[in-house]
Amino acid sequence: MLSVPSGYRRGSGRAATAFLLLSAVGVSLWTATLPAHAASASAAPDLRKGTAYLVAPAQLTDGHYYQPFGGGFADFGLTIDGAYALAATRHDDAAFTKIVQFLDQQKADGTGRTINDWTGIGTEYASGGSLGKEALLAEVAGKDPRAFGGHDLIAALDDAVCAEASTGSDTTCAAPGSYTYAPSVFSQSLGVMAQLRAGDTANAAAPVAYLKGLQQAGGAWPSLIPASADSDVDSTAMAVMALALLPDDEDASAAVAKGVAWIAKQQKADGGFPGAAGDSTNSAALAVQALTLAKDTYTAEITKTLAFLAAQQNPDGGFNVAAGGQPGSDVRASTQAVGGATGISFGTLLVDTPSSPPPTETPSPSPTPTSASPTPSSPAPTAAPTISTIPDTSTPPATPTSSTPPAPIPTDATPTTGTTGELAATGTDVRTELLLTGALLSVGGAAVAGSRRRGASGSRHR
Repeated sequence: MLSVPSGYRRGSGRAATAFLLLSAVGVSLWTATLPAHAASASAAPDLRKGTAYLVAPAQLTDGHYYQPFGGGFADFGLTIDGAYALAATRHDDAAFTKIVQFLDQQKADGTGRTINDWTGIGTEYASGGSLGKEALLAEVAGKDPRAFGGHDLIAALDDAVCAEASTGSDTTCAAPGSYTYAPSVFSQSLGVMAQLRAGDTANAAAPVAYLKGLQQAGGAWPSLIPASADSDVDSTAMAVMALALLPDDEDASAAVAKGVAWIAKQQKADGGFPGAAGDSTNSAALAVQALTLAKDTYTAEITKTLAFLAAQQNPDGGFNVAAGGQPGSDVRASTQAVGGATGISFGTLLVDTPSSPPPTETPSPSPTPTSASPTPSSPAPTAAPTISTIPDTSTPPATPTSSTPPAPIPTDATPTTGTTGELAATGTDVRTELLLTGALLSVGGAAVAGSRRRGASGSRHR
């Protein structure tokens, strides 16, 4: 509530009235110039701006891969996460296609490594989670996972299904139905989604059964396998996305409903969700994807989560790792936030009509993996794919057509014919902002000057 400064109260009633009117106008003008996420609790992230951040040269090396640790050392798992995000927004199909070509043609990073060195395909250290993630990207891109990157990824994934648990110091297999060198629910879910999307139902039966069996009584899934004692939002979101691909399986459908309900109960007062990093951006984005599986039931929760994500987006388009943590855009958090905010599941994500692909690059010979030992194979729960919620499974994200009020759609979430990499306008005229801000400053300046002349104490701003 606005209060009249003591100096104005001592003056005429007309002066006091004038102050209140000018202050009210100033507040309205200020609110009008605020970013959407600050002015409205129902805001959503600006996905066009988020896409521009992900494809900027400062992040995406040569338009091909992410190297968060520098030295030309590609993080292939993170690179695929970025491709998933670009596939979800469809705001830069050219950049998406260029990443896919880089991986499909087995191009090398700055250290000479290729995607094969990350998956371990063709070696005794092949990782089911990594194979699943690469195969899923091929499916998202509308390509054949049985002929991607010079390999039959589905056959390799079939070979990675464990028949029995390893014993002693051997950690290859956690249990029958798990995948080799895939020690997380996240990795298990990626493998299941890749097999089911390829129509490899029979060979996916054991992995599906194992994934179902990991669900806890309360509806959650743990983060690691063999099953750890924790209950994890990220892992639960991934598991329900995978099992949602089995709509005719009553047990799977019941598990999905129970898992989504558990996730909804974990929401924090600020709209976020607990994760490894605290009030995590990654976890919130994954939660949006899971909740959208039943969006008519969880519209309020989705709306609140999108507002949380909008509040974590920075001026450069990237996202913070967590609320209350060290501010600053993080590529890994941003890939998940951008893709997850669309609500599209990894199980249904599909780019079937790239709008502006780059020129085809010259394929290079198929190198064999150079790793003599397993490389990190299971994608960390901080960077996950997405779950289908808003659009049809075969089309890019689009505005919901439901007659009931839907959750707010992230800014510029509809597909376009590609972008130039520039930050898009957010809908506010800069000249109008300057005029409004000038008016506000004039009004505020007069009030502050009068207040100072009357000895009013200053305020501390946090």
